[in-house]
Amino acid sequence: MKSSLETLSLVLLTVAMVGCGESPESVDLLLTNDRVIDGTGTIHDGATIAITGERIQAISSDEKRFKAAITINVEGKTVLPGLINVHVHVRTRDVVDEQGMTDYITHRLPAYLQEYLAHGVTTIKSAGDIAEPFIEVRERLARGELQGPRLFLVGPVLTAKGGHPAATLVKDMPWLRERHTRELASEAEARAVVRELSDLGVDAIKFVYHGGTDENKPYFFSPGLPIRKMSPQMMRAIIDESHQLQLRVTAHTNEVEDALAVLEAGSDGIEHGVSRSRLRDEKLGALLRESGAFYVPTLSLGGARGRWTSERWEATTANLKQLVDQGARIALGTDGNSASIGSGAATLKELELMVEAGMSPEQVIEAATRNAAEHLGKLDDLGTLEAGKLADLVIVNGDPLADIAVMNNIWVVIQGGRVVVDHR
Repeated sequence: MKSSLETLSLVLLTVAMVGCGESPESVDLLLTNDRVIDGTGTIHDGATIAITGERIQAISSDEKRFKAAITINVEGKTVLPGLINVHVHVRTRDVVDEQGMTDYITHRLPAYLQEYLAHGVTTIKSAGDIAEPFIEVRERLARGELQGPRLFLVGPVLTAKGGHPAATLVKDMPWLRERHTRELASEAEARAVVRELSDLGVDAIKFVYHGGTDENKPYFFSPGLPIRKMSPQMMRAIIDESHQLQLRVTAHTNEVEDALAVLEAGSDGIEHGVSRSRLRDEKLGALLRESGAFYVPTLSLGGARGRWTSERWEATTANLKQLVDQGARIALGTDGNSASIGSGAATLKELELMVEAGMSPEQVIEAATRNAAEHLGKLDDLGTLEAGKLADLVIVNGDPLADIAVMNNIWVVIQGGRVVVDHR
């Protein structure tokens, strides 16, 4: 029979063991009562997102598991990955010389970068800009000296002699034509320029495969404005050299024959795609699906700005819907420059245009998050809300799966674990 002292000791030990549950995990930021569209195809209701430093520590159904320095109750809201726009231009069209570039970066660009964040856009890819000044902008953003979206760059656009945009958008601007584009004359030059841009530190390569190769049958970019297309050999050299240097490469196309050619050569994506005619078969959709390349439709180029004829608009949107139905992967891009209508606002408009074209809200959100991150080659860090990934997310009032326009109701934007937009 146990003594009274032994019994008391056993009771005290039992009480101590019961009271010694696991201590709550300490985190920097806790989002509670969340409805989370995580970008992987899963929706979490009543979830808790725990963030430590710049990364997501956990998405859990157990709020009591954590204690945080800051807690935000997200009840009634929807949490999504931060939006990614993979086709923008950081320079505005009025920057045409060295002094203008310096003034622009110093005085105007910071506000344009903030405008992206204000609309939930936490990552962008410049799909054609002068390399050196914007590489420095990219590094300042990474160091936290500027606030704005994460920036990825292709540098100048590679094109043929007399090709787009050298002979079109910047044809009468010699300073800009020399820096914004590289007009190539041979396969050897093409490979050398890709190596040069790789050494500069660009994140990807973009070239234009659009125009004509027969001088007797000119291809017109617009009435009275013919453009040349690089040779198939040069196109393949750019793709091969880029891949040898571990750089992803995408191609500007407009015609279905050109889109098929660059994909067959190994391009990782096509910008604009097919906008001048209707797709009549399943070749392009099958090739996109089988290659894993991405289609960036840039509907804002014609729809949001009202620049295209109704026939071209109908062809573009019908092509997009057909490709989606055939299993092609779509990534969001607007082809806007920072001052056009506000590229953050244009990104949200692009979501709506994609839904109008026949995509579901789920497909559109995937295009602006997971697909866009994979298009950049950055899915390990961006594009979905998962433990270990960068804590880039946007919180909106309402349910964007029911109405994509809800994406305009920005409540809070978090980038790298920090609240950068707050409308609470």
